[in-house]
Amino acid sequence: MRLAVALGTLLAAACATRAVPVAAGLDEPFRVSVGGRAVLDGGRLAVDFRGVPADSRCPTDVLCVRAGEATVALRLSGPGLAPADLELLTVPGRDSGEFGGYRVELLGLSPEPTSAGVPPDAYVAVLRVRRG
Repeated sequence: MRLAVALGTLLAAACATRAVPVAAGLDEPFRVSVGGRAVLDGGRLAVDFRGVPADSRCPTDVLCVRAGEATVALRLSGPGLAPADLELLTVPGRDSGEFGGYRVELLGLSPEPTSAGVPPDAYVAVLRVRRG
């Protein structure tokens, strides 16, 4: 009985933490948090922010020789399209990618790191999606 109550409590907590998808417009910047989803173009495209597998950006409280970069992991999907993973970097030239007739651009990533690091679930990406 205790196990059933504990499992029920964990399940309820997991469901409560799922974010409501962000409805975003094409050609407009939007924000999405780690674990969050944005739905665009009338539901024809979904962008899931899976995480930041690498962040070597210079911490704000450290003097660096190199600015560094971060990698943003996305999962893109849509009706009739096979889901695809896309990694975008916070450096020009590697900050956009294509999927199913859409171009996804990484415009920013926050928070900026400190020497203490950034909790994995604290990241927020600013993206923009365009057709073609």
